[in-house]
Amino acid sequence: MNHPHTNYSQSIFQCPLCNSIPKDDRDGFLHDVRYSVKRYGKGDMLVAQGAVYEMLYIVVKGEVSTEMSDEKGDFMKIELIKAPNPLATGFLFAANNVSPVTAIAKPDCVAILIPKDNVYLLMTKYPEFMKAFLSYISNKVAFLSEKLRLASLRTIRAKLAYYVLRESKGEQQFQLKISKEELSRLFGVSRPALVNVMMQMADEGLIGVDRRTININDKIALQRLF
Repeated sequence: MNHPHTNYSQSIFQCPLCNSIPKDDRDGFLHDVRYSVKRYGKGDMLVAQGAVYEMLYIVVKGEVSTEMSDEKGDFMKIELIKAPNPLATGFLFAANNVSPVTAIAKPDCVAILIPKDNVYLLMTKYPEFMKAFLSYISNKVAFLSEKLRLASLRTIRAKLAYYVLRESKGEQQFQLKISKEELSRLFGVSRPALVNVMMQMADEGLIGVDRRTININDKIALQRLF
């Protein structure tokens, strides 16, 4: 269902692609941008895996879950995109611009849709938008590379050992930047399974866990897990 532009026009500037546009240029940006607003109910599909991706989707309300299926029909959750953030930016200008994921509304959500040719126009006219777009894509590539690295590790123990050593950056103690729920999604496992393994590794003296505070107690043993 489409809604009047005025309902969500200012929501565009909350998105990381647009929030660096100077305030003096924002009226001009809104004049140049062409978009529609769509509302989705819980469980509705925004984008299907394999569909041609011709619009930039910006989620301005709610959350969207992205997942990927293989030839066997097995699903892997990729990430949870919370408003106000864009969806699948890296594939909009690809030569084979089909969506690699299915995007599904978790609660009810609202998205702004901007045609690809209009996105290109905005890039050429507003340097801040182009820089933010390229930066966002680069960060997503880094995220997906990390996701693939974790997927290559077979066990939760191996994933957790690799993750805590990487996040510690050589320090003995550090703070987890994300919740255990978010970490379990990154690993592609359930939260109880992750917490169970984390507690086992703590009992074995490999790590110490106090809420989000992690202590590296045996770096060599952790390295051997992966």
